[in-house]
Amino acid sequence: MKGEVARPGQANTVFVGRKPTAIYLAKVITLLAESDEVVIVARGRLVLKAISVAVRAAKATNCDYQVLIDEEVLGAEVGRPIPRIEIRLVRPVGGREVG
Repeated sequence: MKGEVARPGQANTVFVGRKPTAIYLAKVITLLAESDEVVIVARGRLVLKAISVAVRAAKATNCDYQVLIDEEVLGAEVGRPIPRIEIRLVRPVGGREVG
């Protein structure tokens, strides 16, 4: 999965939206309990919420993380860049259990 861009519907991918932060945090921690890697994706104003979720989840689960920051141009007539962030949380092998 390294080097790939997260797409909707991919397993272990959390797209941050307008729901409360705790919802996304719970989802990320649950996915980390089931697998070794989770990708958190957000666009626009929600980038800060995604960072908050990633930092809290990394502290709670003792995970390593990798951040990819990008810009998307939405709409051919507008041509305005929209910030996009993708954060990969990876649970270390032999690390402490999540739960």
